[in-house]
Formats: sequence, C-alpha cells, structure tokens
Amino acid sequence: MPDQYYHTPLPHPRHIRVLHLAPADDSAAPIQCQLDTISLDDHLQWDGDYTALSYSWDSQMPSCEIGCNGDSLLVTANCEAALRELRDPTETTKLWIDSICIDQSRDAVEERNIQVALMGEVYKCAKRVVVWLGKSDIRIRHALDVVVEIASMAEDKRREKAEEISNKVKHDSEDPLGALFNRSWFHRMWTVQEVTLSWLDRVALRCGNIQVPWTQLVTAGEALQAAKYKWGRWKEAMSLQQQLASYIIGRRRPGAKALLDDNPGDLHNERVFLILVNARRKKSTDPRDKIFALCGLFKELEIPFPAPNYSRPVGDVYRDAVTAGINYDKNLYILHHVSSDQRRSDLPSWVPDLAEVGWDESDPRFGVIRETFAASGRRSAKWSFSEDGSGLVLVGKIVDQITFRAEPMPNQDSVANEIKYLVGSASESGESLKYKVPDSDIMTEYLRLIHKGYSVLKSWVEISQWSDYPTGESTKEALRRTITNDYPKYKEIAAKDDAFDRWYDIMNLGELDITARAIERIGNRRLIPSQPRQRELHLREMMKRIPQEQLVAFALGAGLGGAAFGFHSHVMAFSQKKCFFFSENCYFGTAADPLPVPIEPGDRIAIIRGLDMPLALRPVKGGYKLLTHVYLHGIMYGEAWPQNEDSLEEIILL
Repeated sequence: MPDQYYHTPLPHPRHIRVLHLAPADDSAAPIQCQLDTISLDDHLQWDGDYTALSYSWDSQMPSCEIGCNGDSLLVTANCEAALRELRDPTETTKLWIDSICIDQSRDAVEERNIQVALMGEVYKCAKRVVVWLGKSDIRIRHALDVVVEIASMAEDKRREKAEEISNKVKHDSEDPLGALFNRSWFHRMWTVQEVTLSWLDRVALRCGNIQVPWTQLVTAGEALQAAKYKWGRWKEAMSLQQQLASYIIGRRRPGAKALLDDNPGDLHNERVFLILVNARRKKSTDPRDKIFALCGLFKELEIPFPAPNYSRPVGDVYRDAVTAGINYDKNLYILHHVSSDQRRSDLPSWVPDLAEVGWDESDPRFGVIRETFAASGRRSAKWSFSEDGSGLVLVGKIVDQITFRAEPMPNQDSVANEIKYLVGSASESGESLKYKVPDSDIMTEYLRLIHKGYSVLKSWVEISQWSDYPTGESTKEALRRTITNDYPKYKEIAAKDDAFDRWYDIMNLGELDITARAIERIGNRRLIPSQPRQRELHLREMMKRIPQEQLVAFALGAGLGGAAFGFHSHVMAFSQKKCFFFSENCYFGTAADPLPVPIEPGDRIAIIRGLDMPLALRPVKGGYKLLTHVYLHGIMYGEAWPQNEDSLEEIILL
C-alpha cells in the first residue's frame, strides 16, 4: 500500500506547484499525477503553460485516493470527477488545483498565507481556466443550451429572447436556467476571483463533458440583466462577478486607470464597501475567506489591502478590511450595512459581520443611501481611527434620545408566498381582491397575521398622537411619511381612493365600532339596532360569534376591494421587522427590530457627517456602540444639521 503523500516545502515565496496529470484512455483507470515546482516570475517565458481549475469543495471531506509522486493523496469526490473529465487519453495534462497544489495540512499555515496571496496571479497567468460545475444531467444540459442560444443571437435580439423566456415562467421551479445557477460554484467565495482575474477568452465552463465559453455566459447574463429576468438565483450568482469584471476590464484598458480615477476629491471609481457588501452572500467554509478570497482582486485593482494571514482572528480580519475600505472609498457608507440578523461577539460595533448575509435591497430594513436622504446635509465624511484601531472616530451631533420603543411588526416571510396565492392585488379600478382556493390553515395564519399587524399599527397610531409634532405638521401626516420612509411611491398609494385617510380612520375606531364596520362591510348593516344600548349588546354578541381576526379583516375591507385594506397590506409589508419609537424631543421614527441588540429607551440618535441616515447609538464607557440606522421624521433632509459646524463633536464608535 502506498505511503501518504506529504508536500515538500516550496523553495521560494514566488514558487507554486503544478500538477502533471498522467494520461489514460480508460476513464475508470486509477489517477496518477506528479507535482513539480515552477516560479511565477518566469511566466513570460513559459506562458503559464497550465490549466487552472476553478471548482467548489462542496463541504466534502477528502475521501478519494489518487496517486501523487508515487504516494497516496486524498481528494474530494468533486475534485476526482474533474480530474477524470480533464484527463487526456494520450498526453500529460498540466493543472493547478488549490487543494492539491497548496499544502492543506494543519502545520502549513505560513505556506497557505503566501500561496493564497498569489492565487490571483496563478489564475491570471494560466493559459486556460476551467470552471468545473460538476457532473452533467438533462436539466443543466438544457440550461446551457439556453445560455448558448441567447448568447448566439444578434445583440438587439438577446434581451427580447430573455424577456420571452421570463414571460413563459410562472414559478422558480419552471426556470430553465435554475439548474445552472443553483450549482454551488456560483455561490462560493473563492470562485469569484478565479474567474474574474483571468482573461475572459481563456475561461470555459465545464459540466461533465459539456464545455461552454465563459464569454457566452457573460453575454447571456447581460441579456438577463437588461430584461430584468426575475426568476431563480441568476442575479445572486453573477452580480459580484459582473461588478468586479467591470472594474478589472476598465483597469486593463490603456489609459483607463487615470481616466477612471480622475474624480473630484481624489475619489476612486471602485467602491470597496460595495464589493464587501455583495460578497456577503457568497459562501466560505472559513469566514476569513470572505476577505482573503478578494485579496488578488484588490491587488490587481491597486487597492491597498491587508495580506492574508490565517493566524489572525476573524474579528481582526474583518476590522482591518473595513478600515482599509473606508480609507480607500473615502466614505462611511459601510456603516449603513452594519446591522444584520446575527453578529459575531468579537467585532467592533462599526464593523459588519461579513459572514452574515445581511439585508437585501428588497428588505425594508435595508440602509437607504445616497440621493434619498441627507440627514447631514450631504456633507463629506470625516473620520479617523483610534490608536489601537478598535475605535472609529466620527464627526457629528447627538440630536435626540429614545424614550419609548413600541412592539415591532412581525416577520411575514413565513406566509409571504402563501399570501401571493391567497390574495391578488386590488386592480387600478378598485375591483374586489381575487381569492384563489386557500388552504384553511394558511387562511387562518393569514388572518392572524393581518390582525397582528393591525394591533401593532394601532399602537403606533396611538403613540404618534402623544404630542404635537415638532415640525408643525399634523401627527397624522408625520405618521404617514414615517411608516413609509417618506417614499414618493407610497404617497401615491396613500392618496389613491383616500386609502390612507380611510385606513387612519379605522385605526382610530374602538372595538365596537370595528365590529359594526365589519358587519356593514359584509352586508348586514340593517341587522344592527339603532338604539345605543341594544346596539352595544348586539355588537358584543357578534364579537362572541365571529373571531376577532375576521372582524378586523372585514372592517379593513379584505376581499371587498377596500382601499384601507390595500394600504394596510402595503404598510405591513414595508414595516415588517421594524419597531416604532418616540423620542425625548417628541419626534418619532422606525428602526430595525429584532436585532441582536435592539434599540431601547436611553439610546441616542446621532447625525454623522457623511451619512445619509441617522444612527441609533448606545452610550458605553469611552464612546458609543452602533446599533442600527434609523428613520426619524423631521431630520432626514438636514433639518437638524447645524449651519455652524463648531457645535459638532467627536463621536467614537467602539
């Protein structure tokens, strides 16, 4: 039995190993290979005479035995499958595969640090890059056929074809491209730089024995983007690659670097914070790889960034990355992305947990940045870092303090898909909502959710009436703008058929009047006695017979084309996972809730130079902890920003 293979230390920091895969005309024959050492500095002479493999480990443990330098080496099943497909029947194949060419043993941390820093060059210098998606099947063959079909069409026809395909799909399960973009390769962190740093015409997709040029996938992806293709995970799969490819291509064109960097205030075309935010959705076994897998790209883009170091804790790696990003971007927009559903305990409050997915743009809690709000009057950012790097020193002003936090709007994700099947949206003419045949359990849950939303929003309405509003607006108008983040779209929804006014009136009704409104809505108005005492007794009897959830839904106009119900549904969706709060100065606003550390009375509201939204901060020894960005009505457009900035203070986030 062969001995276990052990890597021989590399002779120089600029050397890499290349695998020589022995030929075999029988696909089932044992895999035999040899590892040799070459210098990256000699790549101009040997023209990168190897193929770099880009594949996903898929959380597999090395369990398949191959022969390496006469000894035995274990690789993952996915790696073995790739080796069998790429093996030539008659000639030796030269490959670079990270799991084989880099020593993965526990004692080789220093080598991995050096080799990981070189990986960008490894893929850039390779004569060819093969993206290995795994074994083929009928669904992925069809998906690749669709990609080739779109890419092969005339440029002005590609978008039309993508729209045609999109219009035929009624559910994600019918998406003809789903089998492709669901492959794990598209959702791993390391694969991003592996395909982006190479020259596009050198990259090929490989699935089983099917091969498609990467340029065709890029072309098809552009058509999907132009058509706003709404099915499946294609956007999640391709957006980071597309973003980085645009940066790389721009840098490689002669004279482009100087042109792209010719921005006011020494700003750069690339945005590190956008790269880090988009990378959050990619997966990596080691959370530090969310950063280390980007180092080759940052080097190519000439962005100063810390070198990979697997001996450093995750918290330090993330902090150093965010510090480098703020200094390069010259803005603080990354702070709008600090909040997430979970957070590591070893992170400064101003550093996002990049291992967390974060909030998508479609999430109502997403930090709205640039052009929408201007809480600091669109002033440029000012910042510095504490001597030990743990604190972020900002310039701003504490403008208010939270005195009351109301119950948050519940998460509707669990029934959101069912609601789509239960209820259609009201038509432009106000016709009745169209019900599909519902499952009784889903209907019960749906009515329960509507009632819960009613209870929460009713409490918000009551809190909004505690005091006259400081801006001089009516509390009613201030509430409308607050619960919709003052979006123009929601102003139109509120105005149509007086939807907001009708909803607001219902939210101010007592329980007897809600019951009466519900009975009137379902056509039994004449059954309600006119004499006050008899009316009360009758309505209380109805309240015993009819579940409260149904009474509230009917009162709002569910199923009857009610404008109030339409507005209620919109606001519930927009306010989900948010709470309503009241401040010391009689302002009110909304904040994400739940959070790992939710806001509470005593937390401060700060406006920060260079940030569009106010921040909720918690006083701690030596400074503040950043909790989340907030909407506080009346200060979102610079109203609280002082004309004389001498009154501004240093705000230290820890």
